[in-house]
Formats: sequence, C-alpha cells, structure tokens
Amino acid sequence: MSESIVAVDEASTEALTVPEKRRAQIVETAIRLFSKRGYFQTTIEDIANAIPVSKGLVYKYFKDKNDLLYYCMQYVLEKYKLEEVPQLISKIGPLGALLKVMNIQCILAQEHMLEVVLAYRSTADLSQDLARQIKILESKTARMIRQCLDACIHQGLMKPLNTDIMAYQFIMYGHTWALKNWAFRDRYSADEYMAEGENILVKPFLTASGLTELAKSRQAERILV
Repeated sequence: MSESIVAVDEASTEALTVPEKRRAQIVETAIRLFSKRGYFQTTIEDIANAIPVSKGLVYKYFKDKNDLLYYCMQYVLEKYKLEEVPQLISKIGPLGALLKVMNIQCILAQEHMLEVVLAYRSTADLSQDLARQIKILESKTARMIRQCLDACIHQGLMKPLNTDIMAYQFIMYGHTWALKNWAFRDRYSADEYMAEGENILVKPFLTASGLTELAKSRQAERILV
C-alpha cells in the first residue's frame, strides 16, 4: 500500500506548476527548521536562506510566519484525503475500507514524522482562526473513519461501539508511530506496528461474520502475492 501512496505523491508532484513547486519547497524547508529549532526561534529569513531564496519571495506566498506554520500543518493533513468513502466501501467493503484507512494513517505518520510532531508541538502557536481550520481538517479524517466503522456495524461485521471516540483512537494510533518512534523503531518495523494496530483496534470488535470477512480478505491478499 505504501508504494501506491508514494506513486500518487510523485505523480502529483510532477503535475505541479512552478509556483506550486516553490510553495512546496518553502513549506518543506519550514517544516524541517520549525521541527529542529522551534517555531519562535526560526525566522522567515532563516527559511529563505536555507532554500536559498529572498525573504520577499517567501512573503509572496505566505503573508507571515504564522500563515506558513498553518500550511506546514495543513500539508500532511491534506494527504489523508481518499476517494469518497462510500465509493471505497462499495469497492472493497466496509472492513476493507476501514483497514485501508488505518494503514494509511500509519504510513503517512511514517513518511511525515516531522510534520506530525510539529503539529502536536506548535498548534497552540497558531492564531485562533488558523488553529480552528486545522481542527476542521482533522475532523474530516475522523468523519471518514467513522463512516467506515458505522458501515461495519450496520453490516454486522463489528459489534456496536462509540464510533466518535473510536475514530480518534485510529487517528491517535497512527500519530503515535511518529510521536513515540524513539521507543518503537528499534523493536518494530512499520508493518509490524500496523499489524498490531489491527489486533488492538479492529479484531477485538469484530463479530463472527467480521472475523470470517477478515480471513477471506487475508486469503485474497496471499493469492495476489
């Protein structure tokens, strides 16, 4: 699955215009410096010099440093976008969709550790309006997960549970790979971490029908391999 996500990212990068590529370059540099030095210790001049471009060019794309910090956080949240969940559910079923969403949470945390850590460290540094926008983006991800959970319950694949709370457990599990990577990286691979997430967040809540569906899914994966 990670290969398909990387392929999508590469394809989208190739399709970017020159201004879009420059904006992305500024954001990626800011992420690195904000994560290393801290938001308040990093200046627009530091970011411009690290690229290198003029300060004026940075201000052409971002009105101020707080605006740039917002785009740094938005950068990874926007990558959580999938095709519409109802279409995904119709293609691979609600349980398959739920597992795909969970794996993407972990994969993106693996590929964008700096951004995840920065979001937890610096959301409080955003203006109230921009912080609210970040919360809205995250709530969209939670709603996507909740749709999968609700569909699993409706089809008798999962036992009834509080999908509002469980949706954020899925989000937090993905983020924890980035936030606590220092504790896990020497003991688990990213694939092992994702598999354990399935054991913790999915399997205990499956009905007999859900366990059968999961077994069929795993059998199909082995045939494809």
